[in-house]
Amino acid sequence: MRRNAFVSALGALAAAGYPAAARPAAPVVVRAAATLDDDAVPYIYAMQSGLFAKYGIDASLTKAQNGASIAAGVLGGSLEIGKSGVTTLAAAHARGLPLTWIAPAGEYDSSLPGTVALVVALDSPLKSGADINGKTIGVSGINDVFSLGVRAWVDKHGGDSSTLKLTEIPMSASGLAAETGRVDVAVVIEPFLQIALAGGKVRSIGDPISGIANHFMQSCWFTSLDFAAKNPAVVEGFIRAIREGATYGNSHHPETAVMLEKFLNIDTPPTVRIPLGVRFNPAQMQSVVDLQVRYKMLPAAFDVHEVIYPAALRA
Repeated sequence: MRRNAFVSALGALAAAGYPAAARPAAPVVVRAAATLDDDAVPYIYAMQSGLFAKYGIDASLTKAQNGASIAAGVLGGSLEIGKSGVTTLAAAHARGLPLTWIAPAGEYDSSLPGTVALVVALDSPLKSGADINGKTIGVSGINDVFSLGVRAWVDKHGGDSSTLKLTEIPMSASGLAAETGRVDVAVVIEPFLQIALAGGKVRSIGDPISGIANHFMQSCWFTSLDFAAKNPAVVEGFIRAIREGATYGNSHHPETAVMLEKFLNIDTPPTVRIPLGVRFNPAQMQSVVDLQVRYKMLPAAFDVHEVIYPAALRA
């Protein structure tokens, strides 16, 4: 779908005036997929607490390695909803893919304990942005938010991001990749970061996401424009359930840590958590898109209102 046609279609959804979260007559099956991150917590909680059922949704969640594969599933019809990084979804929109963003997932806040780091082997001489010029960096996706963060962080710390060699590595294996020298540097997020550092064979040289902004949305939940048009009540119910799940998750870390431990199949509940988004902040989202353009990850800027599902901005 060409972008102007996409914008027109999304505008039609906004003009339709659907009733807010009218419950479907019978539960609607929603298959979703998420990467192995803390920001899946609102969905997991909504399943286990009955929030989805309250809004007429029969939800399931599977694990995936990256947002690109999830987007392919949503577009292909094997999934109704997915979670991905905003940079990956922005690139999808630039290519004209008919996806609409329906709810925030994970956020970044530099004032909170770090949940992501650039990790190197313990005996590595690398310390600064300039040190990793020309080095191989492990990221979860070539054009994901961590790729953008690495580029911006290197440039802010004396390096030249144009010399970096980025390679994709599953986040669950990124710490080991740095430890064994498969890559010079790896981006590692929680809870895998605390596991890697506890092993004593790697160390952090910085927080790559700080290169983007002090506070912004890293990821969000999305669906196809076709599914949104045919199932407005389901989408609005999903938005409400995720909002309630995120609100609960932000104030109940010990309880949701146990849920996340099972989802990620790790041995110890994570102790450092990311903030979960409750509502979209278009201005913050726009700044990320504009930075992607600067680093040539997008051919041109666009207004983020083009991709946000209208009901997601309601009070």
